[in-house]
Amino acid sequence: MLKRKLGLLDATSIGLGAIIGAGIFVLVGIASGMAGPAVVVSVIISGLSATFTALSFAELGAALPRAGGVYEYGHELISPSFGFLLGWMWIFGNIVMGATASLGFGYYLSSVFNFIPFKVGALAIITLVVFFNLIGVKQSAIVNDLIVIVKVLVLLLFVFVGLPRISVSNFENFLPNGIVPVFQAAGLFYFAYIGFPRISTAAEEVKEPEKNIPLAILFALFISTLIYILTSVTAVGLVGYKNLSNSTTPIGDAARELGLGGIVELGALLATFSVVLTSVMGQSRIFFAMARNEEVPSILSKVHEKFETPVYSVLLSGSIMAILASTIDISGLASLGSFCVLFTHIFTNYSALKLYNSLSKYDTPFKVPLRPLHSIIGLIMSTVLALSLGTNTILIGISACFVGILWYAVYTKIIKK
Repeated sequence: MLKRKLGLLDATSIGLGAIIGAGIFVLVGIASGMAGPAVVVSVIISGLSATFTALSFAELGAALPRAGGVYEYGHELISPSFGFLLGWMWIFGNIVMGATASLGFGYYLSSVFNFIPFKVGALAIITLVVFFNLIGVKQSAIVNDLIVIVKVLVLLLFVFVGLPRISVSNFENFLPNGIVPVFQAAGLFYFAYIGFPRISTAAEEVKEPEKNIPLAILFALFISTLIYILTSVTAVGLVGYKNLSNSTTPIGDAARELGLGGIVELGALLATFSVVLTSVMGQSRIFFAMARNEEVPSILSKVHEKFETPVYSVLLSGSIMAILASTIDISGLASLGSFCVLFTHIFTNYSALKLYNSLSKYDTPFKVPLRPLHSIIGLIMSTVLALSLGTNTILIGISACFVGILWYAVYTKIIKK
C-alpha cells in the first residue's frame, strides 16, 4: 500500500507542475504557426475542453480515490479490459508528454549554454527526475512545490511587464490560415493542459482524497488556464506569430524584447523539469496499479522498503521516456501525446456518465451542478480535438491501441495462466 502524505497544496502543485511546462514555453510557437494570432482562441478552446473533462475527473477522483486514475475508472465503470486499455494509452501519452517536456528543457538549456546539445540536456533531466521519484513522493512533492512557485511567478512577471507593451498590429490578419487550423492548433495545444489528471493517479497518497482531489484538479486547471491565456496574448503581441512560429524557445525570445530573457529561460527550465518530474510520478503509479491487478509483471508493484516508492515502475517509465526523447522530434511527440491522452479523456467522460447512472452503487462526495452535462460536452470536445490532429498522428495512436489490446489478450489469457 502507498501512504497518504500529500495535502491539498501538494496535490494542486502536482497538477500545476504537470500542466505548466513545454506546452506554453515551446509548443505555443508551433501552434502559432498553425493558427496565426488566433492561437489565443486555440488556447481558450483547449482550456474549455480540459475544464469539462476536469469536472469529470473531479467527480471520479472523489468517488474512486485509488492510485491509477483513468485506469481505475475504466476498470471499475466500463470493464477490466477497457480499463487496461485506458491505462495503457494514458501511460503511453504521458511518457510521450514527459519526453516532449524533456526536449523542451533541452532546447532552453542549449539556448543558455550553446555547447550543450539539446538531446543531452533532455536525457540529463530524465535521469535527474527518475532519481527524485525513486527517493520518495514527499521529497518529489517538496521539490515540485518550490519549482511551481518560481515558474508561476516568472510567467506572471512576463505578463505584467509585457502586456502593456504589446502591439495591436500583431493581431491583424487574425485568421491567416482559416478556421480549421485553429482547431488543429487547439488539439496540439491540449498537450499543455493534459497534466491535470496526474493528481488522480496519486490518489492513494493524498490526504482526505474525497475533498482534496476535486479541489486540486480545479484549482490547478483554473490557475494554468488564466496564465496560458495571458501569456499567449503577451507573446503574440510582443513579437508577432511568425517570429514565435520560427523559434524553439518562443517565450524566451519574446521575453528578450523586455530584457527578461534570462529570467524566463530559468522559468522554462524549471517548468519543463517539473513536468518531467510529475510525468514519471504519474506513469509509475499506473504501472503500479496494473501490476497489482496482474495485468503487467508483478515486479512493477514492488514498493521499496526504505523510500516507499514503486521503484521498478519508476525505472521503466524513465527508460521508455529516454528512448523517445532520443529518437522523435518535439512536434511529432506533442501531437501523439495529445491524441493518446484525448483518447483516454473521451472514455473518462464516458466513465463519469456511467458513474452518474450508478449513483446507488457509488458514494459521490463531489457533485457538479447540471451533471452529467459537463461529461457529455467534455466527451464531444475531446473527440473533436483528437480527430483534428492529423491522419499520421491518429494512425500511430490507433496502432498503440492495438499493441495494448494484444498485450492484454496475450498476458492475461496465456502468460498469467
